[in-house]
This record gives sequence, structure tokens and C-alpha cells, in this order.
Amino acid sequence: MQECTIAIGQNGRLVIPTAMRKALNLQEGQRLRLRLENDSIIMEKPVDIVKKLQHRFRKVSVSLANELIQERRQEAAKENHDS
Repeated sequence: MQECTIAIGQNGRLVIPTAMRKALNLQEGQRLRLRLENDSIIMEKPVDIVKKLQHRFRKVSVSLANELIQERRQEAAKENHDS
């Protein structure tokens, strides 16, 4: 794990040291998501967030679209039966 100390600059700007930018393959202009977690600021690349979510839900085999279609068909059948 790399560690360093940085200072908050004018207008709250932070500079990520070169070694860390290289280690994370961060490029100029690249966007990062920031979030507060307890008393810490977490910075993540959006692509890494997507990968974490895909990993977390990889075992979900239910198709939400198919579930919704099935519910709609059941509701339509009930409405047709009640008419």
C-alpha cells in the first residue's frame, strides 16, 4: 500500500502524486467519484465501481425484465377475467 501526505491547495484542490497516478493509471481529465465513508474520502474510477457492482450481483440469475413482463401478463389476465 502506498501512502503519502498532501496539502489542500487553493479552492480546496488536491494534487494526487505522480507515483499514485501512475499506479492507478489515472490520466489528466479523467473523472473520479468521491464519497464519504465514516471520516474518510474515497475516490474511485467509475469503471471500478461498475466492476464491483457486477461482481456483487454476478450470482443474481433472476431476469427483472422477465419478472415484470410476467406480472403485467398476470394483471392483464385478471383484468380480462374481471371484465
